[in-house]
Amino acid sequence: MFWRFFSRLISLSILLNVALGVARGDPLPEASAIKDTSASIVAQGRLQPTAGILKLSAVPGDRIERISVEPGASVVAGQELVTLESAGLKKLELKIAELKLADAVAMHEAALRQAELGLETAQWKLRSAEQVHSQAKSSLELVGKQAQILRSLEEQIQGLEAIRSNPRLRGAVGSLELEAKRNQKIAAQVEYDRGMLGANQSIQSAELLVAQAQSVLREAKEAREQLKKHPSYRPLEKQIELLRIQLDQTAVVAPSAGTVLQVYGIAGERATALALIELADLTRMSCVAEVHESDVGQVRLGQLAEMKSASLSRPIRGKVSRIDRVVGLPQFRSASPLARSDFRSIAVWIQIDPQDVSVASERLQLQVEVRIEK
Repeated sequence: MFWRFFSRLISLSILLNVALGVARGDPLPEASAIKDTSASIVAQGRLQPTAGILKLSAVPGDRIERISVEPGASVVAGQELVTLESAGLKKLELKIAELKLADAVAMHEAALRQAELGLETAQWKLRSAEQVHSQAKSSLELVGKQAQILRSLEEQIQGLEAIRSNPRLRGAVGSLELEAKRNQKIAAQVEYDRGMLGANQSIQSAELLVAQAQSVLREAKEAREQLKKHPSYRPLEKQIELLRIQLDQTAVVAPSAGTVLQVYGIAGERATALALIELADLTRMSCVAEVHESDVGQVRLGQLAEMKSASLSRPIRGKVSRIDRVVGLPQFRSASPLARSDFRSIAVWIQIDPQDVSVASERLQLQVEVRIEK
């Protein structure tokens, strides 16, 4: 009801202006001078870099030591833009940590060489113990051969006793001969028993040596493996990694190539959470137009569009590249006081033609009037 009354009021105002012009003798406007806007969709839009504006900040509380760029400067990816006061301290801490790491690595390598030497020594001791064990077994085998001598002496004694028990042959063997043979057997038995005892003791000692050498060898291998798997300098490596991250935070670096738009900080002041540098890629520009929800159904990708503003040196053109899905309240008010402001809109992205990018990049965030051809 209100809009119907409002439109009638506008029509009445137009008729009244025409009537006053006729009364003053002004000529009536020609039909060709009245531009037909029914063939285009009119909206308000804003010029901005296609990739957006990067807002770069530093660690809050750190003091700004140097700003290396000014607005309008072209930068490349990785270029240092702002240096903070803590950079020198972090570099010194990093240098000290790297020296400590070098010492720790040298000590670890020395410990590893010592472990290898201990392993070789343990292997040599094991081989020696095994050799002693082998010799003890050989000694036991030699003592075992003396048992044959004992058996032979026993057989000889039994033969002599048989001869002496025979009345016809008793005189052939004297008692002294028999006693001498028995004494020889006793001596051989004593030597055999002594040899067996010594050989068994040698074998037991050799087996103990082998077991001890095997234990030492196992411990030497475990010590070497522990040194290889868990070097003592690992914590220092992590500390250096952390210091390098902290050092990277003592400078504001360009994440990509672009143009510096604004520099908000000055050398000597402390950084805050706010941006210090605004950076943008101005080689590609777009216009985000707020199209009335009732008109967006007539917008298609690739449609031509024209953007105008008194702040631009000339109109610029482009093509529709994206149509958003979200409907919301408009952010831009029309310059006309009679334009509606209570409607809902959808963002339509217009990629500006390459030949007009330089004109558009002169006025970032500029509100423009957009006409999209149907």
